[in-house]
Amino acid sequence: MPTRSRPVALAAGVAGDLRRDGSVAVLLAVSFGWFLTLGVRVVYPTLLPGVTGEFGVGNATAGLFVGALWTTYALLQFPGGVLADAVGERLVLAGSAVLTAVAVVAVAAAATVEAFVAATVVLGLATGLYGTTRITVVAATYDRMAATAIAVSQAAGNVGNVVLSAGAGAVAAWLGWRWGFGGLVPLIGLGAVGLWLAVPRSAGETAADESFRETMRRVVAAVRRPRVLATFALLALNMLLYQSVTGFLPTYLVAQKGLAPATAATLYGGFFAAAIAVQFLAGAVADRRGERVAIAAFVGLSVPAFVLLTVAESLATVVASVLLLSSLLGGMPPINTAGVGALPDEIRGSGFGLLRTGYIAFGAVGPPIVGVLADAGRFDGAFLLLGGVALALAGWGLVFERVGTARDGRQSL
Repeated sequence: MPTRSRPVALAAGVAGDLRRDGSVAVLLAVSFGWFLTLGVRVVYPTLLPGVTGEFGVGNATAGLFVGALWTTYALLQFPGGVLADAVGERLVLAGSAVLTAVAVVAVAAAATVEAFVAATVVLGLATGLYGTTRITVVAATYDRMAATAIAVSQAAGNVGNVVLSAGAGAVAAWLGWRWGFGGLVPLIGLGAVGLWLAVPRSAGETAADESFRETMRRVVAAVRRPRVLATFALLALNMLLYQSVTGFLPTYLVAQKGLAPATAATLYGGFFAAAIAVQFLAGAVADRRGERVAIAAFVGLSVPAFVLLTVAESLATVVASVLLLSSLLGGMPPINTAGVGALPDEIRGSGFGLLRTGYIAFGAVGPPIVGVLADAGRFDGAFLLLGGVALALAGWGLVFERVGTARDGRQSL
């Protein structure tokens, strides 16, 4: 009994700290929106076998589908941040949810591969409005518990990955992939209403009294600081890994490990389910021990998982490797917190949006590369290459805080 009560008491203490440090209503609404926004994008790998089968395309083209989704998502990060600074977070977040619902309908109704690609682009643009503002509004709402609050939001996205990918996969098996996408629309509409009711018009300081040109001058000056550039490298490597792994893990399990598609989809859901606990723990570690420790520890744990997965033969070993691989996602809360924290408060929306446009676009090159290697018979090699990137990310996480610290401490914007 004591061993069970200790985690419960810890969770209750964290929940109490979150209530005292900020608005739980905002956190819940934004987290539910991220549950839907991230879940919709991760539904793609689950439903890709049906999509590629109907349209008659291979892994390289499937990689381009995923890359197009993330690239267009990246393009709206900076405009989304600028809009949030100008008109407030509530309008941007709720508007993103409404546009996402429209885009999902278009994806589900696509009759040709060209229409599917066009709808994918629209979906990327619609969800792109959400990404930057989701982080900055939580960071503005919380102070001492910012990393934990961002971890809660991030973990909600992983709940969406588990629930929505499994649900969409089940619906697709019964009614087809189009219903797997289309069935998400009512939930997205509910999320839009919750965001409009819970999120204040503006959650933090803004630069609204400045001209757009002056704001952009401050943004450009901020993102050129050595500390911000060091953090950008961290964000870029992390996103390359995230997009590549989540884009092809189910396909890899089927093609290389011989798992049935349903088994691969279940294990894919397990990957995100394990990440929920990992991200809560990573947020707590970052708040108590610092972002550097959390990044190096959790990303570092994923490195052997890439190697183990390529040599695993039994189902038990494959399952263990995938669950260990989920520690990679533990790096996301402290990495995002570091990215936001490197920027001045009054331009966090536009500044972090500019960073996100760059690092998500950089990450979007990963899935096409993995797809090309897979079609060339080097799927295992692709995952070993990703393991090397994870090792580099963990190492950079140990030292990035040292870059430009003295100079940034003297610099004012």
